[in-house]
Amino acid sequence: MAALTANYDAQRKDGILVAYRVAARTAIYKGAMVALNEAGYAVPAGDERGLKFVGFAYERGDNASGGAGDVSVRVWKDGSFRVRMAAPRLADLGSAAYAVDDNTVALATDYAVWVGTVVEICSAKVVRVLIRNAVL
Repeated sequence: MAALTANYDAQRKDGILVAYRVAARTAIYKGAMVALNEAGYAVPAGDERGLKFVGFAYERGDNASGGAGDVSVRVWKDGSFRVRMAAPRLADLGSAAYAVDDNTVALATDYAVWVGTVVEICSAKVVRVLIRNAVL
Protein backbone atom coordinates (compact mmCIF):
# COMPACT_ATOMS: atom_id res chain seq x y z
CA MET A 1 0.00 0.00 0.00
CA ALA A 2 1.12 3.49 -0.74
CA ALA A 3 0.79 6.50 1.54
CA LEU A 4 -2.73 7.98 1.64
CA THR A 5 -3.64 10.75 -0.74
CA ALA A 6 -7.33 10.79 0.28
CA ASN A 7 -9.53 9.76 3.19
CA TYR A 8 -9.51 6.06 4.00
CA ASP A 9 -11.92 3.90 6.04
CA ALA A 10 -9.58 1.83 8.24
CA GLN A 11 -12.57 -0.23 9.49
CA ARG A 12 -11.85 0.15 13.20
CA LYS A 13 -12.98 -2.55 15.62
CA ASP A 14 -12.29 -2.99 19.32
CA GLY A 15 -9.87 -5.87 18.95
CA ILE A 16 -10.55 -7.14 22.47
CA LEU A 17 -11.74 -10.53 21.21
CA VAL A 18 -9.60 -11.83 18.32
CA ALA A 19 -9.62 -15.20 16.52
CA TYR A 20 -6.42 -17.15 15.90
CA ARG A 21 -5.96 -20.35 13.90
CA VAL A 22 -5.08 -23.32 16.11
CA ALA A 23 -2.03 -25.51 15.48
CA ALA A 24 -2.52 -29.06 14.20
CA ARG A 25 -3.22 -31.76 16.80
CA THR A 26 -3.83 -29.11 19.46
CA ALA A 27 -6.66 -28.45 21.90
CA ILE A 28 -6.95 -25.14 23.71
CA TYR A 29 -9.37 -25.05 26.63
CA LYS A 30 -11.65 -22.15 27.55
CA GLY A 31 -9.79 -19.97 30.06
CA ALA A 32 -6.33 -21.12 28.98
CA MET A 33 -3.49 -18.72 28.35
CA VAL A 34 -2.83 -18.76 24.61
CA ALA A 35 0.37 -18.13 22.66
CA LEU A 36 1.39 -18.18 19.02
CA ASN A 37 4.09 -20.65 18.00
CA GLU A 38 6.88 -19.75 15.57
CA ALA A 39 4.62 -20.67 12.62
CA GLY A 40 1.92 -18.25 13.86
CA TYR A 41 -0.61 -20.82 15.09
CA ALA A 42 -2.34 -20.71 18.47
CA VAL A 43 -1.14 -23.17 21.12
CA PRO A 44 -1.54 -23.39 24.89
CA ALA A 45 0.92 -20.96 26.48
CA GLY A 46 3.92 -22.38 28.30
CA ASP A 47 7.58 -21.91 29.02
CA GLU A 48 8.80 -22.76 25.52
CA ARG A 49 11.21 -21.12 23.10
CA GLY A 50 9.60 -18.95 20.41
CA LEU A 51 6.12 -18.54 21.93
CA LYS A 52 4.40 -15.13 21.94
CA PHE A 53 1.56 -14.62 24.41
CA VAL A 54 -1.69 -13.35 22.84
CA GLY A 55 -4.32 -13.62 25.59
CA PHE A 56 -6.84 -15.92 27.28
CA ALA A 57 -9.12 -18.33 25.43
CA TYR A 58 -12.72 -17.11 25.31
CA GLU A 59 -13.83 -20.58 24.23
CA ARG A 60 -12.45 -24.03 23.55
CA GLY A 61 -10.53 -24.41 20.28
CA ASP A 62 -10.29 -28.16 19.62
CA ASN A 63 -8.12 -29.00 16.64
CA ALA A 64 -6.88 -32.31 18.09
CA SER A 65 -7.74 -34.20 14.90
CA GLY A 66 -7.26 -31.40 12.37
CA GLY A 67 -4.53 -29.84 10.32
CA ALA A 68 -2.90 -26.52 11.14
CA GLY A 69 -5.48 -23.74 10.97
CA ASP A 70 -8.54 -25.97 10.47
CA VAL A 71 -10.06 -24.54 13.68
CA SER A 72 -9.89 -21.08 15.23
CA VAL A 73 -10.11 -19.97 18.84
CA ARG A 74 -11.24 -16.55 20.04
CA VAL A 75 -8.94 -14.93 22.58
CA TRP A 76 -9.45 -12.10 25.08
CA LYS A 77 -6.76 -9.45 24.47
CA ASP A 78 -7.48 -7.26 27.51
CA GLY A 79 -8.45 -7.60 31.14
CA SER A 80 -7.22 -9.33 34.26
CA PHE A 81 -7.45 -13.06 34.84
CA ARG A 82 -7.00 -15.52 37.71
CA VAL A 83 -4.22 -18.08 37.29
CA ARG A 84 -2.17 -20.37 39.48
CA MET A 85 1.15 -19.29 40.97
CA ALA A 86 3.24 -21.15 43.53
CA ALA A 87 3.32 -19.31 46.87
CA PRO A 88 2.62 -15.72 45.80
CA ARG A 89 3.67 -13.00 48.26
CA LEU A 90 2.37 -9.50 48.78
CA ALA A 91 5.74 -8.23 47.51
CA ASP A 92 4.95 -9.86 44.13
CA LEU A 93 2.29 -7.25 43.36
CA GLY A 94 3.39 -5.21 40.35
CA SER A 95 5.82 -7.91 39.20
CA ALA A 96 5.98 -9.34 35.70
CA ALA A 97 4.37 -12.77 35.34
CA TYR A 98 5.66 -15.38 32.87
CA ALA A 99 3.90 -18.50 31.52
CA VAL A 100 4.78 -21.85 33.05
CA ASP A 101 1.86 -23.67 31.39
CA ASP A 102 -1.58 -22.61 30.14
CA ASN A 103 -2.90 -21.93 33.67
CA THR A 104 0.24 -21.15 35.74
CA VAL A 105 2.59 -18.20 35.97
CA ALA A 106 5.88 -17.54 37.77
CA LEU A 107 8.08 -14.50 38.34
CA ALA A 108 10.92 -16.10 36.38
CA THR A 109 11.05 -18.88 33.76
CA ASP A 110 13.58 -20.20 31.28
CA TYR A 111 12.06 -18.61 28.14
CA ALA A 112 10.28 -15.59 29.68
CA VAL A 113 6.95 -15.75 27.82
CA TRP A 114 5.54 -12.57 29.39
CA VAL A 115 1.85 -12.79 30.32
CA GLY A 116 1.32 -9.56 32.25
CA THR A 117 1.55 -7.97 35.67
CA VAL A 118 0.48 -9.44 39.00
CA VAL A 119 -2.23 -7.10 40.31
CA GLU A 120 -3.88 -9.17 43.07
CA ILE A 121 -3.07 -12.06 45.38
CA CYS A 122 -6.31 -14.07 45.43
CA SER A 123 -5.21 -17.00 47.59
CA ALA A 124 -2.18 -19.05 48.59
CA LYS A 125 -1.85 -20.39 45.03
CA VAL A 126 -3.82 -17.97 42.83
CA VAL A 127 -3.06 -14.49 41.51
CA ARG A 128 -4.80 -12.08 39.18
CA VAL A 129 -2.73 -10.95 36.20
CA LEU A 130 -3.43 -7.85 34.10
CA ILE A 131 -2.56 -8.66 30.49
CA ARG A 132 -3.23 -5.31 28.80
CA ASN A 133 0.40 -4.46 28.03
CA ALA A 134 1.71 -7.98 27.45
CA VAL A 135 -0.42 -9.19 24.56
CA LEU A 136 0.88 -9.26 21.04
